[in-house]
Amino acid sequence: MSTTLSILDYTTYGTAAGNYDGSSMDWASDGVQGAGYYRGHGGLQSIRYQLSDFVGTIYVDATLDETAIDANWFATITIGDGSTALTELRSQTVVGNFTWVRVRVEGFDGGTINYINITY
Repeated sequence: MSTTLSILDYTTYGTAAGNYDGSSMDWASDGVQGAGYYRGHGGLQSIRYQLSDFVGTIYVDATLDETAIDANWFATITIGDGSTALTELRSQTVVGNFTWVRVRVEGFDGGTINYINITY
């Protein structure tokens, strides 16, 4: 049995949603529980995302800390380079006993993040 959680729901440039205020270029989502949170769920996690004309850089950050508040976050996946619009549907695998996972966006200058999910 697998678990799928939404790290970031539909977010379009210029429209406030979740932790995005509609005008900031740099922001981060709330953390969701990673596979390591449940001790013994394993360290294999799949990040699936869909973007439409997205301009910016997305970092999928993780931590090994017990709580997401004031955690020591580090990047596991980098999506985009901020210079070209990116439209894609993709899945990437990350390995680690991450307790929390979040999305950090930098240079958000256009387009839509349709979703970013984690499955383990």
